Amino acid sequence: MGKLVWHDWARLLALAAGSYVAWAAVWACAYRKFFWDFVGGTLGPTGLIPPPAAEFFVKVIVDAPILPVINLLNGLFTLAFEWPLPFFIGSKTHNSLVFRVVLYSWCFLAAVPVYQTAFPSLFYLITTLAYLRSLGLGESLKESGKPAEQPGRV
Repeated sequence: MGKLVWHDWARLLALAAGSYVAWAAVWACAYRKFFWDFVGGTLGPTGLIPPPAAEFFVKVIVDAPILPVINLLNGLFTLAFEWPLPFFIGSKTHNSLVFRVVLYSWCFLAAVPVYQTAFPSLFYLITTLAYLRSLGLGESLKESGKPAEQPGRV
């Protein structure tokens, strides 16, 4: 049996997370809901009323869909980065595991508050942990997308 290559598995997780969060963010723009409104909320005549401490999140998710749009951009960037567009191939950021850990930590934190993207945020968390494990094991990313050098050919 073979050995698990953590950064390859993390790449597949990132592709799944990116596509899932992009699709969920489209729905979040149409049906706006703050996921954590039940913490400290009260039941009113129109349903659950978020607590006053959650006013900031209600403004950036429900009143103006700022976080859903950020999640849509994060998901599309994840897809463009992991299924690389030509200008990403061979760049220092594309070959950096540390950049990926920071990027997917940000994507996780941006996806948690929105109701539709709360579950895909777990995919981003697992992706971040897989890249951290890959970094801890000393794995390195190959120069993907470049043609392999063949010995004896000019």
